[in-house]
Parts: sequence; structure tokens; C-alpha cells
Amino acid sequence: MILVDSSVWIGFLNGLNSAEAAFLAACIAEDRPLVIPGLVRTEVLVGARTEADALRVSQSLSAYPLVPEATPADYERAAAIYRTCRGHGYTIRSAIDCLIAQLCLRDDYELLAKDRDFDAISRAFPLRRAPTHLIHEPGISYAANRGHARGRQSQTPRRRADGNHGSGT
Repeated sequence: MILVDSSVWIGFLNGLNSAEAAFLAACIAEDRPLVIPGLVRTEVLVGARTEADALRVSQSLSAYPLVPEATPADYERAAAIYRTCRGHGYTIRSAIDCLIAQLCLRDDYELLAKDRDFDAISRAFPLRRAPTHLIHEPGISYAANRGHARGRQSQTPRRRADGNHGSGT
């Protein structure tokens, strides 16, 4: 199961060309199991320009289950992630990223994110990252059960921030 961070959802919904957005498009096309923390849903919806945009994005995101809520122990472990990273010389810019990392560690989710905080956390903790490099290989898609390349890449239209399909222009 893949937990998708707001950094990827925002780029994907805005039609940005990135390895992470392309990987998310492939996962959606292949019906891979994706989850979203409530905080990520909030971060994505905060960026909606109008209530109509927020409603469309909310409806799109509601197709994916929310991560089980954080427990008091998760909040404490998230703070420990921050302190450990700081002790290794990595300054994490967001406590929310520490909590997201803890949720991934707790539930053994792969993380799909485009955020340098997670790069730093991955150096200090066994945070599994989605293999976005696979999307760049021609004719390759992400295998649902084995976590490696197979078959041909899906051709999924990009979604614009307004939730409509199209070229993003």
C-alpha cells in the first residue's frame, strides 16, 4: 500500500511534470491501493482556489481511504524522528512530515513524496519509498504485488487542479 503525500497530490492535480506525479498517475491507472492521511487531505484542499474546486478535489480524494488516525504513541515517535534526524545533522522542516513518516513506519506503507524532509528521514529510518524511477523506463509499469517493473506503462490523462481530465493546459 502506498501513502501519497500532499507534495505529490498537488503536483499531480496541477498537471506538473514530475516522476512522482507520473508514478501516481500510473498507480491510479493500475488501481494500486493508495491511502491518504487526514492531514494530507487537508493540505491539498487548502490549496483549492474556490469552493467548487475544493469540492471536485475532495470528491477525487474520497476514492482513497484515510490512514488510521495517529495515536499518542505515534505523536511521540514522530517527535523522536525529528530529534534523531537533528542528531544526525538533518533539520526536518515540518513536524507533519515526521508524523507522516511515523504512520508509514507504523503501518509499513511505501511513501510517495516529493519532499526533501523525507529524504533526510530515510537516511535515519527504514522509511520505504515508492520506486518512482521505474516510471521513466519505456514500456514499464509498477507491478501491483511484486513492487517491480512489468508490462507496459499506462497512458493516463493528467488531471488538472479543477479535477477535470486533460492536458493540464
